[in-house]
Amino acid sequence: MKRTTIMVEEDLLYELKKIAQQQKKSTSSVIREALAEYVTEQHNAAPPENPLLSIIGLGASEEIMDLSDGKDEELLREGLHPIYGWSVKDDSDR
Repeated sequence: MKRTTIMVEEDLLYELKKIAQQQKKSTSSVIREALAEYVTEQHNAAPPENPLLSIIGLGASEEIMDLSDGKDEELLREGLHPIYGWSVKDDSDR
């Protein structure tokens, strides 16, 4: 858990302490529960976008590729340097 400080109106803090006493809980515990409920409601109202959804269709191609002919292995061998591994052709800084 991380500690934080908030500013609260005195009347609201008084009511909060009364609730905590009635429930036999700490004021901090009541605040955490209320905050968790608020955040859950906000997520349900407007769920955050899943960043993984942006990769759907990333490798899509209009052209159907047949990888069973072995050409893919040839392409892999061309791009693989025997010492440095994957590299870009004509990589002059090596």
